[in-house]
Amino acid sequence: MNTTSHIADLFKNKYSLLSFDVAQISISREKILRGLGMQLHDADEYLLDLIEQSVSVAKEMLDAKGGYIVTDEFSINIDSHTIEIQGMMFDTHKQVTLLLKKSECLIIFACTIGDEIEKESKRQMALGNALEGYIFDLIGSEFAECVAEQIHNEIETKVAKKDLKVSNRYSPGYCNWPVSDQHKLFSVLDTANCGIKLTHSSLMMPVKSVSGLLGIGKDLRRVKYKCDICTDKNCIMRKK
Repeated sequence: MNTTSHIADLFKNKYSLLSFDVAQISISREKILRGLGMQLHDADEYLLDLIEQSVSVAKEMLDAKGGYIVTDEFSINIDSHTIEIQGMMFDTHKQVTLLLKKSECLIIFACTIGDEIEKESKRQMALGNALEGYIFDLIGSEFAECVAEQIHNEIETKVAKKDLKVSNRYSPGYCNWPVSDQHKLFSVLDTANCGIKLTHSSLMMPVKSVSGLLGIGKDLRRVKYKCDICTDKNCIMRKK
């Protein structure tokens, strides 16, 4: 599948490494409350203050960075529900495969916020502050997703200049895509991996990291995540 010239013009370099302005990374207390299984009207002033203070502390710990590659070296097999990228076969399953089938090129990305927030979560837990520890854990997950969203939005804005669109982003472990494919994904990412390491079981280190892929093409669109057909009950995008 050949990248059309209008896409090639937008991405002069195969690899892109990104840094982020911490001031532009923000999350709402409503998202943290959702992670606690609550809504705004459920929370008292103590909890709201704790969340606000924790977010402020966590923001100072951010070491956000990201990277992505753009490739036209891929083929999508609708029958086998697989995507081959640069010689690597990904078992993306039906949902992801169908939603990316009209892609003219693919973006493979990774991003992280570092490990300081995770360390603070563990420190609070060790001190017996379970609520504080869990809040820091939720904050870290939300910040990581916020960085992934910024990458997604940057790409969407860039390709819109050529009247192109982007798909949703998908990660190994979601929509029945085996998490073990992380190792293949990072092989393709190569130096755009932002220093993220993988354990043997495909866990990213730092833990508060996001990786995945999205498509670019004139016939793609971002849609609401179809939580009713997904088996991952812990997905951060899941509707409560």
